[in-house]
Amino acid sequence: MSEFYRPVSPGPALGEPFAPARPSDWPGTESTAWEPLLRAFVTPGRVRLIVETVAGAGTVGRVRLLIDGDSLATELGAGEDVTREMVELDIEDEPTEIVLEGLRQSGSGTVRVAAFVLPLS
Repeated sequence: MSEFYRPVSPGPALGEPFAPARPSDWPGTESTAWEPLLRAFVTPGRVRLIVETVAGAGTVGRVRLLIDGDSLATELGAGEDVTREMVELDIEDEPTEIVLEGLRQSGSGTVRVAAFVLPLS
């Protein structure tokens, strides 16, 4: 067995544990109306969402988090620098849909988002 291989104990598995590393590869929109960019389904319990946003040069936008289609959990800004926010949620229903939507407020670039869902309980 390689000295670099270490078996790990089984734990919760996520369907999409990785997102593209380069912001230019993240899902994005140039729309001035809200547009869905990412979606996940989670089971009951506490989860932490790590959400990163960025917008093209000279562009400002917004990203919002929806729970089950209409309950606004939070809204984040998107500018030229990558920003990271963490949001913790108590999920009560199964399955619960989490959607990240984006829109461009000014400029001509793309508003992009990446996200990770981490179970806390």
